[in-house]
Amino acid sequence: MIDYLKGRLVAVSPGKAVLEIGGVGFSLDMPPAEDYQMQSQLGQEITVYTRLMVKEDEIYIYGFRAAEERKLFNLLLSVSGFGPRLALSLLAVFTVSELYVAVLEENIAQLCRAHGVGRKAAQRLVLELKEKLPRVISSEELAAGSVSPTGCSVVDDITEALCALGYSGTEAADAVNKVVDQNKDLSREELLKLVLKSMAKN
Repeated sequence: MIDYLKGRLVAVSPGKAVLEIGGVGFSLDMPPAEDYQMQSQLGQEITVYTRLMVKEDEIYIYGFRAAEERKLFNLLLSVSGFGPRLALSLLAVFTVSELYVAVLEENIAQLCRAHGVGRKAAQRLVLELKEKLPRVISSEELAAGSVSPTGCSVVDDITEALCALGYSGTEAADAVNKVVDQNKDLSREELLKLVLKSMAKN
């Protein structure tokens, strides 16, 4: 297994990066959230922690800026029904510590914010990882990422309500965030009505 790659960052695009090492360009699949941070490092030498995967006749290298992020990626792959696409989708939305807290608090609404993660997938994630996470991710590794409080916010409440009505997590989160951003002073009930109205138009 390739533990890490150290080379010059020559290209960055959504979910992708290219490292040049000894005249060879290595294409890496990475969490989309890291694109913006890496743009400022173009042309510089960086270290990326990796997971190599072989599928049929193709080889994929998944890259992460921190070792604990790669460890979480590997753990997510152990969840039934979760492949690299869903794992990267979660890491695009959450830091290691944020996802840790969301799973332990069984915050289904928040987990549904990741693209492609619906209510059933989020419940399966909680069921299979709630006991594993404290054993696999150490307190030192959690400290590497900032913990955001995941208490039940207005956005979480409404997103969960929409998931219960059958909307996908991504669809619900997008609609809720848009309405809440434009109507910050409204009550939960008023916001829910506006979200349902906006979704009915689509």
